[in-house]
Parts: sequence; structure tokens; C-alpha cells
Amino acid sequence: MNEPTTRAPIPLAVVGCDFRVASSRYRSRLLLSEEEALGMALDLARTAAADGFADLATCNRNEWIVTGPDPAWAAQLLRGRMVKRLPRGVVRRVEPYIHQGREAALHLFRVAVGRESLVVGERQIAGQFFGALETARSRGSSSRTLNGLGSIAGRLVHIADRRCCLGDRARGIHGLAAAYLRQRFDAQSSCRVVLVGLGVIGKLVRGLLEQDPQFEIVTCNRTVSQPNNSGVLPLDQLPSLLGDADAVVVCTGAPHPVVHGEMLAALGEERSLHILDLGVPEQVERRLPQGVVRAGLDELTAEAGAAISCAADTEADDLVARATEEFARFCGEPEYAGILSAVQEHHQQVLHDEIPDLVRGRLSYLSEDDRARVEADLDGILHHHTSTLFRQIRERCRDRSEDCR
Repeated sequence: MNEPTTRAPIPLAVVGCDFRVASSRYRSRLLLSEEEALGMALDLARTAAADGFADLATCNRNEWIVTGPDPAWAAQLLRGRMVKRLPRGVVRRVEPYIHQGREAALHLFRVAVGRESLVVGERQIAGQFFGALETARSRGSSSRTLNGLGSIAGRLVHIADRRCCLGDRARGIHGLAAAYLRQRFDAQSSCRVVLVGLGVIGKLVRGLLEQDPQFEIVTCNRTVSQPNNSGVLPLDQLPSLLGDADAVVVCTGAPHPVVHGEMLAALGEERSLHILDLGVPEQVERRLPQGVVRAGLDELTAEAGAAISCAADTEADDLVARATEEFARFCGEPEYAGILSAVQEHHQQVLHDEIPDLVRGRLSYLSEDDRARVEADLDGILHHHTSTLFRQIRERCRDRSEDCR
């Protein structure tokens, strides 16, 4: 007999704009600096409507997540702030969405497993989602509800990966970028690509292009380690690299464009060049010389076509539904279940800080891929051995709650 569905209130809301609602140009305006995010969290706390705040910014979306005793009111406040950051002329065309309660939890779990992404099933969004929650913890704007959300989402992603509900490692914006270049350049001819930025997306793009011998890759980055044995060039050498380039892929996290029209003017009007801008905010100015073709996230979205289709995946949807029910039960637990929150917070610290530090410090002789596999194996062991503990604490809390009635 199936356990009856718990209909406890979920003190959670999400306000945001994704690739379906707004172009990358306008989503860029929703990015919060760390100072802005901290100020927003403090302002919400003063209203007594919220006790937690996190902001999620990716290639596909900008979402503000809030928890507290009155998430509906807090969401309306956040939506008002989001609208104010948009240009006056587009407010009627760009309508930030609001998800509340169970709908918000369901949405965020779908986000974590890539079901709401431009490229359905992308893996990178999970890391970005957990990174947003970790940032909230470090700035002091987390909450018991956000900690529980992260813990349950972690188990969801782990199970979804184990059951092959996530796409392969080429699935994501980096895969669309590689496909774009292959379509523009004949497979028989060589193509010199300047890759600007070595964050998560930059490394993934480089990994895909390195598999194809037609691409010769030159990489530059805003920061270069010293001594520089990796061959990565400093960003100030970018203008001199453009003269021999056939394509440029820009994926830095700079707050302002790093590629300007005047930087390209010296190439001459007859010089053709493809520039892919994968950044949010945009990393390439839109006014470029004739012969230079710029494609940003919006253009990749348009070319993705069928990739945007959210085709049903019964198993993934079932896992998300179960995670939502588990989260609803978590939110309905009594106050003294705070011990569970403390254990979960420590669990997240081990998962996101201690294990990566251990692997990088003790296993530095391994390749990056091997270290990633070791981290994944240790994560799986931790999930397996702590899931029983979490379940026992939750059951004890429910038993004591029933005894007090």
C-alpha cells in the first residue's frame, strides 16, 4: 500500500527569467553582485517574510530563491525588484515567473536534473545549483529549508545519474558551441579557435574541440598561474591572437565585455571571423565590424531546435516527484528536527568542500578526469552511508510528533 501523500506547506518560492522568458541580453541585467545579493537577503529578513535567500545564475536562467514564513509576499517583493532591473521598454514583453510552495520545489528539482534546461538533461546545471546554495551558506543567507532542499536535490541528482537519466557529458551549451563550429567549417580544413576563459564551460568546450583534429586551439584567460606551464596566455594578448583566428569562443565571467569593436577593426573589412559569446552577462559587444559574425546564447537557442523540446522522461519525472514529496515531509517536520538540518549542513560541507580538497591535495598526480571520477565515487559512498542516518532521524521526529498529539 502506497504511503499517503503529505500535503504540508512548503515555505519556498522562486522568481526568475529563463531562456523561454527573456533573451540573454535582458537576463544579464538580473545578475546580482555579491554585495547586491547580501543586501537583498538582509532586506528580505527585515520584512520578517523570509529567512533564506539564494540566487541562481546560469547560461539558461536567472532565478532568485526565497524561503520563510511568507514566501508569497517575499516573492512579490523580489518580482518587483527584478522588473525594475529590466529596461522600461521591455517590461511588458518580459514577465518574470513566480513558483510557490510545492510548485517551486518541483521546479527546482527539475532544474537540478536538467529537465528545465535549453539542452534537456545537461549535467552542468546540478553543479551550478549546488554552488548557488553553497554561496548562500557562505554569505549567511541560507536557512533550514534551503539546506534541506540541497540535501534532497543531491540525492536526486546522484540517483538520476546512476539510472542514466542525465545526458552525456557533451550535452549542454558547450555541446551546442562545438556543433555550431563544426557546421560553419569544413571538416577537411583546419580551424584556428581562440578560446577565451577557462571556467567550467570553457574547459568543457576545450575538451570537446580537442577531440576533433580539425580544430587548433589557443587559450587565453583573465588569470594565468605562475609559473605558466599550461600554455594558457594572459587576456591582454587577445588582440594579437585575433589576426590568425578563424573563430573565437568567449566564456569568461567578466562583468563587462572583453571583446570590443575597436579590437576587431584592425582585421580589415574582408576578414571573416565567427565569435561565439557564451557569457552572461554578454562578453562581446554587439557593434562589430563587417565580416565578423557574432552568435550568442540566443542564436544558439534558435539553432538548438529539437534540443529545447522537453520530451517526457518517465523515470526522471518520477524521481523528481518523489523528491518533492520527501521535501514536503521535511518541511512539515517539527522544530526540534533542527538536528537533521545540522547533520545535513555538515553533510553538504563534506560533499562540497572536504572531499574536493582531499582529492586535489592527496591525488594531485592523477589526471583531472580521474580526480573527477574519484570525487564522484566518494560522493556516492557518502550518500549511501548517510541516507540511512537521515531516514532514521526523520522517522524519530515523526514518531515524537505523533506521540505529542
